[in-house]
Amino acid sequence: MLSEGTENKISIPVIIFISVSFLLVLTIIAAVFLPAKNSVNGTNPTSSRTNSAPSNNEINNTDHFTVYSANNELAIKDKSEEYYQAMPALTGLPSGDSLGLDKIKLHVLKDKKEYVKETGKPSWSEGFSDYKKKEIFIVDSEGLLISILPHEISHLFFDTHIGYENNDFNWLDEGLAALVQVGYDDEQARSFSEAMDSIRNGAHIPLEQVSGFTLAQSTPTTTINIYYAQSLSVVDYLKKDHRKWRSLLKKLKSGLKFKVALKASYNESLSSLENKWLESIKKRNQAWETD
Repeated sequence: MLSEGTENKISIPVIIFISVSFLLVLTIIAAVFLPAKNSVNGTNPTSSRTNSAPSNNEINNTDHFTVYSANNELAIKDKSEEYYQAMPALTGLPSGDSLGLDKIKLHVLKDKKEYVKETGKPSWSEGFSDYKKKEIFIVDSEGLLISILPHEISHLFFDTHIGYENNDFNWLDEGLAALVQVGYDDEQARSFSEAMDSIRNGAHIPLEQVSGFTLAQSTPTTTINIYYAQSLSVVDYLKKDHRKWRSLLKKLKSGLKFKVALKASYNESLSSLENKWLESIKKRNQAWETD
């Protein structure tokens, strides 16, 4: 039997040993289980996905665009900036910076169903630009980079510069955007060339009517192609005189109706413009037309 003093001396080291052992066990448990829990929750600070993923700014932002797209972010960013810089030379419009187009929201929607739901546009449409909100909506399709993207950026430049609220010269806007588009998209140029053959055979829309022409969900594809090809062709004809073209844009920006602006810039009536344009297309000398 041990004395009372001896018992006290032995019990204190035992207590200390048990306490230290308990703390050591807790430390081991924390080291083993806590990182696993963080990894399951996606918060592991050492995971390769967290370290390698760029920030939102690096993913989506360029100098002039914020891109919202699930695919091809880098290609879309590069092409958007390329078209932005080229637009003044291609259209005769002012630079985007002077128009205040310093941050455009570009939404690339995954399919036509989502696009129609988001924009309310007809199912044959693949792009829409809203100059008031500085936004572009386009469908993620095969022709996205070389066709729809430059077309819609052109719309944004034209609409921002002119700021119109009527359909008096909506066809001019569409024709200019289509002219920019065929400079990059050979397939679209071939499609419009086929429509031009129909126009030469008498299928054109009189310019007096095209000024108020509206494309709807039920509009036949043939009519849509003729509308775009004709608008493109007339704009191409007008742009050949760069000085008068810039004057026309300036007059339209001031608020003049198309007929008045045309007379002031080209000294032409709508009917005389139509006759001269129809005569010019017989030569098939427009650079974008393919054989």
